[in-house]
Amino acid sequence: MAVTFVLDFSDGQHLETSGNGVIGRNPAVHTPGTELEDPGHVELITVEDDAKSVSRAHLAFGQFDGVFWVMDLGSANGTTITYPGDGTFACDPKTRHEVDPGSVVRFGSVSFALTRR
Repeated sequence: MAVTFVLDFSDGQHLETSGNGVIGRNPAVHTPGTELEDPGHVELITVEDDAKSVSRAHLAFGQFDGVFWVMDLGSANGTTITYPGDGTFACDPKTRHEVDPGSVVRFGSVSFALTRR
């Protein structure tokens, strides 16, 4: 059974999700493939970024066995995860990275904090 996670974005957006998706300035440009558990049902999350520090399709997200993950889709400015009490780590492109509740994911000038509901 899927777990519900909450993403609170620095731009004020609030997302509750139990699926997978793509985040970016124009996430519809990404054609989902094997990186997503259910490529037929993808949440497209658009973020405003006039400076274009966020790529059109910057990162994918989802969960596997109740663990939330993100994957940088080869963006120009990368993605980092700040784990509570454990520092900040850069995500390797095209690789899933687990995100613990309480962590902050930063991509370009935008970020979201993750909680589990």
